[in-house]
Amino acid sequence: MAPHLHSVVVVVSDQEAALDFYTRVLGWVKREDNQMSEDYRFLVVVPPGHSTGVVLGPEHIHGRKAPGLADPRDTDIYLVTDDLASDFERWTSEGVLFDGPPEPMPWGGLGARFCDPFGNRYFITDGA
Repeated sequence: MAPHLHSVVVVVSDQEAALDFYTRVLGWVKREDNQMSEDYRFLVVVPPGHSTGVVLGPEHIHGRKAPGLADPRDTDIYLVTDDLASDFERWTSEGVLFDGPPEPMPWGGLGARFCDPFGNRYFITDGA
């Protein structure tokens, strides 16, 4: 069997707060939660029904700070949803910070950028 993509890392300053945001607000699922050593918790969340995950990586393990909302950093992670307008409304009501409302994209769909509470910016589209 060929290798497959397991996960990508986003650096967070508080893993418990990150877990709450990704599971409660975004509706993702905790896939892995392993205490690797006294100071290293390997924590992975996934969108429901999918296998590729996002590691909520602690700053001290990954050697860099979470970007912060004052200076967000693109994760270069692109998400696809069936109903961007609905997700935008729901997530905005939960306090998710978008760069602006969904806008028409050159391929005909809608797209928007949002940040997690740690300044990790994602792009989301309805995939049309």
